[in-house]
Amino acid sequence: MKAVWLDLASRRIAEGDVTEPVLESGHQVLIRVAEVGVCGTDRELATFAFGEAPAGETTLIPGHEALGQVVAVGAAVTNLKSGDWVVPTVRRACVPPCRACARNRRDLCVSGGYAERGIFRLHGYMSERAVDFAEDLMPVPEAIVDFAVLAEPLSVVEKAIEKAVQLHEEGIGRALVLGAGPIGFLAALALQVRGIEVAIHSAEPPAHPKIAKIASAGIRYCAGLNYAAPFDLVVEATGSPQAAFAGFRCLGPSGVYAVLGGGAGDGHLSFLDLVRKNQIVFGSVNASPDSMALAVADLGRLDRRVLEGFIRRVPLADFGRTILDPPRDTFKLVHVMTE
Repeated sequence: MKAVWLDLASRRIAEGDVTEPVLESGHQVLIRVAEVGVCGTDRELATFAFGEAPAGETTLIPGHEALGQVVAVGAAVTNLKSGDWVVPTVRRACVPPCRACARNRRDLCVSGGYAERGIFRLHGYMSERAVDFAEDLMPVPEAIVDFAVLAEPLSVVEKAIEKAVQLHEEGIGRALVLGAGPIGFLAALALQVRGIEVAIHSAEPPAHPKIAKIASAGIRYCAGLNYAAPFDLVVEATGSPQAAFAGFRCLGPSGVYAVLGGGAGDGHLSFLDLVRKNQIVFGSVNASPDSMALAVADLGRLDRRVLEGFIRRVPLADFGRTILDPPRDTFKLVHVMTE
């Protein structure tokens, strides 16, 4: 079976044949991997900054944003059948399960003993086939198959928006998204479909191809941050600590600030403003099964024309370029796993 893997011992990335996965439990499902998206996590893994191979192995198959089609199911699987389309979740529970994992909120694991497909301790989906437990697969309607590979990154956004809505006392009317990458653009689209006025700020100049795509979606692009017009919600999706700190100056009274991009750095933050203005800051990563279900539902609500311009599909043979030297004019690069 063809796959791409990271050799953690020799610190190289390669393509070749690996052993075919097989069903080992009646609760498992064999899928044909159709597409795999590439994200910043995959690119960091390819620099060998982090990542962990399965126990007893020195290689790790990357890829956690996937779309697959069911090939075979175990005897105990009743909710899926051959031919169904599915998207997998990423995180698997710690063993024994902590209090969060025990209630199926693996995204909130408190022990740190979780595993993640294609990242920590489990192979990912950049292979022709994969095996998962049925509970880790979300069925996808035929109508959104063309865009379903976006479900995993969108689920991260869904979780953050849901939390922000819960935390904001007065209701979110205006939102600012920092960053015009895949997470940033998906966040803007998800906010827009909820009737929230949204703007994107990023480092790209106004003439950049991405900005035209943002405008075509009816989303305002802010080349500079408008501190005179506070926002109810700021979503940080840049990974830049400088941009993250600057974004706090855009947050209004009772505002909520969601940090999705991460990144370490020093900067200025007024704790006095947080107190006086009743502002809330939270970080979020990964997503729950409920967030994945919301992502699948929202993909059916978003403008297909916009989503078509979001994705660029490339063959698996291009993995070196897409992971190590990606083009800057595309929101989401997606590998087509079979010709």
